[in-house]
Amino acid sequence: MLNKYSECTEWLFSQFPSYQNQGASAYKPGLENTQAILKHVGNPEKELRFIHVAGTNGKGSTCAFIASFLQQAGYRVGTFTSPHLVDFRERIRVDGQPIRETEVIDFCNQVRETVLDLSFFEITLAMALVHFKRESCDYVVLETGMGGRLDATNVVTPLLAVITNIGMDHQAFLGNSLVEIAGEKAGIIKPKVPVLCGEEREELLELFRNKAKMLEAPITCGNTCIDDPNNALPAYQRKNAAIALEALRILGINTEGIDAVATWNILFEQTGFIGRLFPSGRYEKLWYDASHNADGFVTTMKALKGMGQPLPIVIFGASNDKTLHHLSAFIHDVDQWIFCEFTNPRSYRGEQLKKVVGSLGLAKIQFTTDVNQAIQTALELRTDSQGILITGSFFLLSDCEEIQAIISGQLTQ
Repeated sequence: MLNKYSECTEWLFSQFPSYQNQGASAYKPGLENTQAILKHVGNPEKELRFIHVAGTNGKGSTCAFIASFLQQAGYRVGTFTSPHLVDFRERIRVDGQPIRETEVIDFCNQVRETVLDLSFFEITLAMALVHFKRESCDYVVLETGMGGRLDATNVVTPLLAVITNIGMDHQAFLGNSLVEIAGEKAGIIKPKVPVLCGEEREELLELFRNKAKMLEAPITCGNTCIDDPNNALPAYQRKNAAIALEALRILGINTEGIDAVATWNILFEQTGFIGRLFPSGRYEKLWYDASHNADGFVTTMKALKGMGQPLPIVIFGASNDKTLHHLSAFIHDVDQWIFCEFTNPRSYRGEQLKKVVGSLGLAKIQFTTDVNQAIQTALELRTDSQGILITGSFFLLSDCEEIQAIISGQLTQ
């Protein structure tokens, strides 16, 4: 019998392989395990209405915008996202409120004696769907973990499938080309279920259109952005917000009273969404951003330049299964680099980090093992108008004291 929340999270992480902590060895492709655990807990997915979101970048932001817009339209909304930054409960929310500790305890005790070969992601998904059914959610916004076709979330038949975009990430699992990766993401397309696609490259759009046609699924290709003349919304979020608004329209929901730019300012409050060009409340011109692949970093740097920061100081940390070659393209766009380790076991560390960074041809480099010390160093180094970007991994942000305080404060409300 598990009696404490801390015992449950320890059991979850020790009993089930977690990609967040172990990386590739924890990945379990396929749907059979998920189907088995969902059957064991009463198939809650059969009584829920889903918006299923996949994509290389932007899917977390798009999920948050969709959830917020739905809440503003008067609906009760469950969200399932990953990874978490500080507390496991961040992954499972209803109207922005995380699952209660007591419900985590109850679920763990319910399935503890079940003999199933599950991953951490699969058991967490089952917990989420049980919670959403209990909470009588009108809609569930479901973010894929990786890919689409073999992702555990693909056991559901949604009202709408959303594919934000395609980029190079998780190649060891999804393929070594954009077309291969797109093929995996296209796996969430279901017979006669509407599809919304934010990808713009014709070669990839053709792949999605062909898959949709084969399955008689109506497809909308959204290449629009929110109009924001005051530059209040980061440039790359304008497209994510536009996709989210289009998702509601496809579902037949009136969006006339929804202001996407104003929503950006309440997105954390409404959904718990944090970590994409999230401004510090402690320090001026300091942003936290979880961009963890080449396309994400390029987009973030472009947005930062549009915000009047052409030459920031960048504090960067990455998982050791990521290639960092893309950083070389920013040799003239970053004033100083501070490369940082983080506490998650997947971090680049020590000599390995120095060797990889040394091959990039960057100037003005420092190394540190503590992101909070790196922040203090950057604050001392910068000019009055210069920005600081903390980026490269969700796990780097997890170690930031300000992020920990913000999330812990919300969880205890």
